[in-house]
Amino acid sequence: MPDDGAGVPDDGAGVPDDGAGVPDDGAGVPDDGAGVPDNGAGVPDNGAGVPDNGAVLGTTLLVVSLGVTDSINPVTIAIAIYLAATPDPLRRLAGYAAGVFTTYLAGGLILVVGPGELLRTAVAGSHTRGFELASLLIGSLVIVLAIVLWMGRRRLTRVTLPAWALQAHSSFALGAGVTAVDLLTAFPYFGAIGAIVSSGLNLVEQVLLLVVFNALYVLPLLAVMVAHALYGERAEAFLARGRATIERLSPVVLSLLTLGAGVALVVRGVSGLAG
Repeated sequence: MPDDGAGVPDDGAGVPDDGAGVPDDGAGVPDDGAGVPDNGAGVPDNGAGVPDNGAVLGTTLLVVSLGVTDSINPVTIAIAIYLAATPDPLRRLAGYAAGVFTTYLAGGLILVVGPGELLRTAVAGSHTRGFELASLLIGSLVIVLAIVLWMGRRRLTRVTLPAWALQAHSSFALGAGVTAVDLLTAFPYFGAIGAIVSSGLNLVEQVLLLVVFNALYVLPLLAVMVAHALYGERAEAFLARGRATIERLSPVVLSLLTLGAGVALVVRGVSGLAG
C-alpha cells in the first residue's frame, strides 16, 4: 500500500489511512471520507469519540418535537379531563399521571438498554437493500394503520371507564394500563428512541433525553391538574370545552401524522432501492 514518505500508509490518492483502508485526518483520527471525524459508527464527533454539539442539539430538538407531538393523545387527555370531574380529582389525576409516566418511561428504557445495540446496528446499516425493503414494508403497514385510524376516528375518543378505574387508589393502575396499550402504536416514541440510541451519546445522556420526552408526554395531564388546582369547579366548563376540541381534532391529527410517517418510510425505501 503506498505511503506518504513518512511511513503513514495512504489510499493511493494522497489521503492517509490507518493501514486498514479507513481514511483518517493525518493524525490517526478516523473520519468519514469527507474530512469529518466520526466515532466509527457514522456519528460525527470531535475527534475524541464525543459527538459534536450540532449532532447533540439536532437529536435533542428532534426528541422534543416528537415528545410534543406524542403528547397530543386524545384518549390519555380525555381520561384526565374525565377524572378531573370526579371526587378528590387531584389525587386521582396525580396517580393517573404517575402511572402514565412510569409505564411509558419503563417501556422506553427497555428498548434503549435492551435492543438498543440492534437499533444502532440497523441505523449503521441503513443503506443496505434489506433495510430499504424493511422501510418499504413497515411504511406500507403504517399507511394501512393510518387508514384504520381515520375510519375509526369517531370511536377513538369514546372513553368509558369501568367502576374500578374510578377508585382513587386505582388511578395509577389506570394510567399504566392505558399507556401499556398505547405503547403498541407509539410511533413518535419509537422514532425518538431510534434517534437517541444512534446519537452516539452515553447511556446516562440517552436516559436523560428519554426522561425529557416522557415529561413532555405527560405535560397535558399536568396542565389539567394545574387548571383544576387553580380554578376548582370553575375549570370544569373550560376543561369540558377542551375535551370536546381534543375529541374533534386529535383523531384527524393523529391519522395525518401516522400517514406522514408511513409515506416517509415508503419514500425512503423506494428511493434507496432505486438508487
